[in-house]
Amino acid sequence: MKKNEKKRIMILVVVAIVIIAILFFLKNRIKTNQLENQPNSNVPPQEQIPEEFVEVLGDGKKKNISQKLTQTKTFQNYQFSNIQLVGEEGQTFMTADVKNIGNTKLEKVHVDITILDKEEKEILTIEGIIDPIEPNQTVKLNAAGSIDFVDAYDFSIQIKEN
Repeated sequence: MKKNEKKRIMILVVVAIVIIAILFFLKNRIKTNQLENQPNSNVPPQEQIPEEFVEVLGDGKKKNISQKLTQTKTFQNYQFSNIQLVGEEGQTFMTADVKNIGNTKLEKVHVDITILDKEEKEILTIEGIIDPIEPNQTVKLNAAGSIDFVDAYDFSIQIKEN
């Protein structure tokens, strides 16, 4: 055999080995992807603990339905009504109508909203701002937390110390 023929044969052998290796790799990768996409019948489905005070809405959001949390509350000259906790993607948003039931204008205040569980123990405290309110007027309170606390039972509120 000539030197050129030996080179050609070697190149063909190397190319064939590379092609076989690529095909083998692709076959294993496709097989792995198929196995990952199939449900594993040996693993029981993850049990979800029902949340006592939560209703799951059609769009996947969670809404608090605790009667204690949503009832109208009075704190000093503030009356809180239309209280809602809604959870979405691990975050919880609190909204409420806040009415000035006093005879004088209430200035803007920062408040601590303590979220409570059924045993009246603190889950967490979030901050909120109540804008100035004229007597007999209503403003909206908006507060949020970056964790899911939709299953709260109640809340308490305090004016934040400066």
